[in-house]
Amino acid sequence: MKILDLGCGNNKKGTIGIDIRKDSNADIIHNLNEYPYPFKDDEFDMIIADHILEHLDDYKKTMEELHRITKNKGKIIIRVPHFSSTNAYSRIGHRWYLGCNIFKEFPNFKVLKIRLNYTLTNIKQPLWKKTISYIPNLLANLNIWFCERVWCYMVGGFAEIYAELKVVKLKKKS
Repeated sequence: MKILDLGCGNNKKGTIGIDIRKDSNADIIHNLNEYPYPFKDDEFDMIIADHILEHLDDYKKTMEELHRITKNKGKIIIRVPHFSSTNAYSRIGHRWYLGCNIFKEFPNFKVLKIRLNYTLTNIKQPLWKKTISYIPNLLANLNIWFCERVWCYMVGGFAEIYAELKVVKLKKKS
């Protein structure tokens, strides 16, 4: 299985890492705002985009590029700050404030899973924090629409959106 870690920073074992920063330990240094990426069509079985889309100039163009380089029925795992998160607005370099419906904009992807996380899942959390976030996560993900329309404004925000997408490619006509 060939896996790309987009905007990896510190490259994860078993993946090919690509990042803009020269001080990262990525396998490939490339400006992620410049297309096409240095990969062949249909090259990857899976792509991990962990808190990177919100930094890029054009997330729609990036999603098109991810579609190009992922195999048919390949998986893309995305984590982005939720628009209600203080991290969405307080971090320098964030260009986009995203909600769960964003993934419905892309007809070439089938949403396999989408959920809101009360705390960030990509960093180590103490057990007490994981335990406390379990209940808000459970309740919010019963009805994400209600959570985004009501809960986030009345109770408070969520740290991130976690999404798993399956790439859908039309068969080429001969």
